[in-house]
Amino acid sequence: MDQRLNAVLDRWNKMPPEQRERELAKLPPERARRIRLLLHRYNQMNPQEQEALRQRYRTFSELPQAEKQIVRQRLEEFRQLPRERQITLHAEVDQLRRLPPAQRQARYESAEFRGRYSPQEQQIVKDLTEYLEPGK
Repeated sequence: MDQRLNAVLDRWNKMPPEQRERELAKLPPERARRIRLLLHRYNQMNPQEQEALRQRYRTFSELPQAEKQIVRQRLEEFRQLPRERQITLHAEVDQLRRLPPAQRQARYESAEFRGRYSPQEQQIVKDLTEYLEPGK
């Protein structure tokens, strides 16, 4: 796990709840909300999911700056989608990550994929799948 993410998660998770809330209250409200959400989601994951998240973060941290910016942009676009679309796209990205590159490309080019997702959603899926592929 990237040491920064590891340190952040460990720091907040090790605090007693009262201390955590006092510290979060010192932060801008939106940042405190994001930290709470991150901790909640992370702590709800099973160990395999936590490791997958750590791997994606490790992969992201190794990207060139320009590619990091693309991923950030796609994540922002993803967050703007309705929750049901987020769930659908997340499942698609998870499935595509398990495929070899040639099968992934065939899926992108399929009529089913193009018909199921808007052009923006297609780009989100492609970029998040490709840029956050382990060992890229």
